[in-house]
Amino acid sequence: MVKRINMIRSISFIGIICIALVCISCNNQSGNIGGQVENASDHEVEKVAKRVGMVIMIKEDQIEEYKRIHAPDNPGVRDLLTKYNMRNFSIFLQKLDDGNYYEFGYYEYVGNDFEGDMEKLAAEPRNIEWLKICDPMQIPLEGYESWAEMELVYYNP
Repeated sequence: MVKRINMIRSISFIGIICIALVCISCNNQSGNIGGQVENASDHEVEKVAKRVGMVIMIKEDQIEEYKRIHAPDNPGVRDLLTKYNMRNFSIFLQKLDDGNYYEFGYYEYVGNDFEGDMEKLAAEPRNIEWLKICDPMQIPLEGYESWAEMELVYYNP
């Protein structure tokens, strides 16, 4: 019985080590190590100044068009997001129990002047035109005019 318990412990320990090695390998390949992101344009590692999560509803009849204009082959405003220090910008879609579809956005800000960069981005003519297309597809949460920024409650570096 004791041999069997020790064997189970050894197998469990080996499993944990294997998982840890896979995680380390994935982190090293992606360049995202301990609160840093790799700048794709020059392969420098940048410190993340702010992590932003946000949420907004999307009209069900607009989902396919929204996906189409955000497809990888449509550059949209990706270059502007990079220009203003936003990295790893991702948008997720989920239908919740209330029957509505919600988009959950996430990005990492790596600059030194968040408010200033956001003001500059908001003034970019191409971004203004982009939002004229996207905004009517979405429904802000009550009390908001656009995306509602979410509170960060957990981060694992």
